[in-house]
Amino acid sequence: MIVTCPHCQAENEVKPLDHINIDRTPELRQKVQDLSCFRTECPNCGETVLAVQPCLYHDMSNQFMVWLWPEEETAPRAEFDPLAGYKLRIVDSLNAFREKISVLELGLDDRAVELMKLLLFMQLKHDLDVVEILFHEFDPRTGDFRFVAVLSDGAEQYAAMPGAAYRKLARDVEERLFTQSGDFVRIDLEWAAQALELLREI
Repeated sequence: MIVTCPHCQAENEVKPLDHINIDRTPELRQKVQDLSCFRTECPNCGETVLAVQPCLYHDMSNQFMVWLWPEEETAPRAEFDPLAGYKLRIVDSLNAFREKISVLELGLDDRAVELMKLLLFMQLKHDLDVVEILFHEFDPRTGDFRFVAVLSDGAEQYAAMPGAAYRKLARDVEERLFTQSGDFVRIDLEWAAQALELLREI
């Protein structure tokens, strides 16, 4: 893989990290979250370069796979037994990659989480210039879900939603919506907007 350094414009060949099996290499868990596994040093100027390329994250213990697929060409299809119980997801950004892994590690329904993010976005956009909302954490003590709203100036605003909202949304999507299995599915805010319309119509 050829990466162009944004600092000195030198082109460097980088060996891509295209597959992570977190059960076999658990040390990569933190390196995914802090993105260090996608950073490389330019041999020409010494600056750190972020090299983003397709990467498959496989968690056998929690039975999910997440494809980071930032490219425009057709995403890969899975040759996977839909009866195996795996959740198969595809994302197009590093933030979404980290977030999706965190959500699925906790055993949460990412469809309900995306709907929560959409409802928060609709609520916050009246007062704030929100460009992105990301899942931050689940508090098992209170049952609350915490999110980070990233503003256009780079500032961050924290917001919370009660566990009761998650449980209702999870029940709604499980009982009233069909989600494709046996192939990689993109569950994001665009999906959530379409799902919310369907839920209102049913």
